Amino acid sequence: MLILFYLMKKNIFLFLFFTVLVIFPQKPTDSIAFYLKNAKGTHQFSYLKRAVLLSEELKIDSLIKQTSIEYAKHSYFAKDTLGLTFSKNKLLKHFQLKKDSFSLAKAYHLEALNHKIKNNLDSTFYYYHKSKNVSIALKDSIEIGRRLLSMAVIQVKELDFLGCEITTIEGLKYVEPIKKYRTLISLYQTLGNALGSLKKPKEARGYYLKAKEICKFNTVKYRREKNYLNLLSNIGMTFKDEGNLTKATSLFKEGLNTDSLETKYPEQYQALLGNLSAVYFKQGEIEKAIEGYKIVLKSRIKTKNLYSQSVSHSFLAEAYLKNKKYSLAKKHASRGLELGRKTRNNKQVLECLKFLSELTKGETAKKYLEDYIILNDSLFTRERNLKNQFAKVRYETEKKDKENAGLKQENERKQLELETEKQHKIIGWLLAGVSVLFIGFGLSIVSIRRKKMIFEAKMQQIKAREKERQKVAKSLHDEVAGDISMLHLKLEKTNQLKAAKKLDIIKENVRNLSHQLSSESFDKVPFKDQIINIVSDFFEIDFKIKIIEIDRVLWKTVNNAIKRTLFLSIRESIQNSKKHAQATAITLTFNETKKAIFLTISDNGKGFDVSGQKKGIGLKNIQERIEEINGVFSIESELEKGTNINIEIPKSGT
Repeated sequence: MLILFYLMKKNIFLFLFFTVLVIFPQKPTDSIAFYLKNAKGTHQFSYLKRAVLLSEELKIDSLIKQTSIEYAKHSYFAKDTLGLTFSKNKLLKHFQLKKDSFSLAKAYHLEALNHKIKNNLDSTFYYYHKSKNVSIALKDSIEIGRRLLSMAVIQVKELDFLGCEITTIEGLKYVEPIKKYRTLISLYQTLGNALGSLKKPKEARGYYLKAKEICKFNTVKYRREKNYLNLLSNIGMTFKDEGNLTKATSLFKEGLNTDSLETKYPEQYQALLGNLSAVYFKQGEIEKAIEGYKIVLKSRIKTKNLYSQSVSHSFLAEAYLKNKKYSLAKKHASRGLELGRKTRNNKQVLECLKFLSELTKGETAKKYLEDYIILNDSLFTRERNLKNQFAKVRYETEKKDKENAGLKQENERKQLELETEKQHKIIGWLLAGVSVLFIGFGLSIVSIRRKKMIFEAKMQQIKAREKERQKVAKSLHDEVAGDISMLHLKLEKTNQLKAAKKLDIIKENVRNLSHQLSSESFDKVPFKDQIINIVSDFFEIDFKIKIIEIDRVLWKTVNNAIKRTLFLSIRESIQNSKKHAQATAITLTFNETKKAIFLTISDNGKGFDVSGQKKGIGLKNIQERIEEINGVFSIESELEKGTNINIEIPKSGT
């Protein structure tokens, strides 16, 4: 039974797709969401494979696992062993890189499914068992229960009913406490099937009734109704085996009265009608049984279920043989034999060989009987070998686990001895280390104090330099610019207009220099407002400046010298981006921690080769100002990819 359905949860996929699209923006036609959504028809496997490869490129662990499992699920349904191998290898690679044991457990699971397609049931059982053991180490109860369920289904198919009973009971120990109802229902049903085959119909019915009781917790109506119909059929068969044909008939008819049963649930319809027909056969109502078997066969032909068709032909052969309609019996036995061999339904092959040996004569009858004996013997041998193999897998694994546990204890003992020896050495080193730490701690405090004193001294120097700058700016504005204005008026009066025009240009340059040297006091005009003023001065339709998170910084607590440095750095950077980089957009991003202020200035300009081109005077000035107050300045740029300037300034110089 395939349990892979349980692995995919739609809400998980929606969350993962949203995360990928937000963190890793992609083209609409090259995203995981696109490929999974459109993985249908002829594009199904190519798109699913692309989703797996894209997950690897993005290096998102959860998506690598989910897309690999999704690809494996569809590969299994298509009986594509290459697809399963592809997904298995991706999960093994992920395990090797990330040591993610869930990926290893799932890789073993996919290897089991690969062998299941090839009908290598001993290998299928072996890899289910390995997957289960990894899940035990992970304490993943639901995955343990699912693998044990798959192992139990194989044991039922190979007639190892006692082994199946042990396996399902082990599975119930893991699944019952966590109340995973879908797996729990399947385990109860499988255990009931095993007990029914062991001629314990009453015990089997007890587990079927437990499964029926928890069907109501299945929130999906389609699955809930399917489970209920299956259980009606199974419970009815336990009454049939006990000889209570009336009760069995009532249960089968209850199921058959379900609205639109054949259309909605064809397999359950076929099982219920087939079982009811078997009751009629047992009651001696052969014609009614034949009529029912024929309707079931017609339905199975419609659903193209060759395996079940072989069962219907076998039942019809038996009914016609009982009714002495030998030509019809032979016809159905021959067809049942053909389909049974094609689908490896060995039980029906044996039945049909037996009927044909009775319905034919001479060498033909002898040949059918010989084939029956050979197949029966080989199946008995195979059944015994598989039972032994299943037991061997369990024994060897448990033996290996015990050996590993013994080795682990021995390693732990030796490790303890080594640790004790190391501890004596470490204690000595610790005593010496503590002394060194005290000395280092004292030196560290002295160093921090020294750095703070140096920083405060630099702040005083910057403050003094700022006062000088203000004086020079005032002198340029009030005196030099004023004198130039007077001279300009005299030149105009004497009609020396050309010289007056040149002098006017000089006057404007002096005023601009005055403004650059001077700025509003941060005590009077807040830092944020001054930055907004810069943005307003430079803003144009084709040159936009964006400010991000400026309010995250508590500017009132930041030293004015730091604000002045940031202000000048921003102004210089905007000028460079506009004049030299030919940028059309600039972003200023601010951040603050307990110890430092951060600023990133990004533009979309033409960029430059950082390693091959010297910094201009503007960038040098910015770097010198920042490093003067123990800040860190770095620049990242590529041709045609813009420029990023990163600034970090400590609040206290440490």
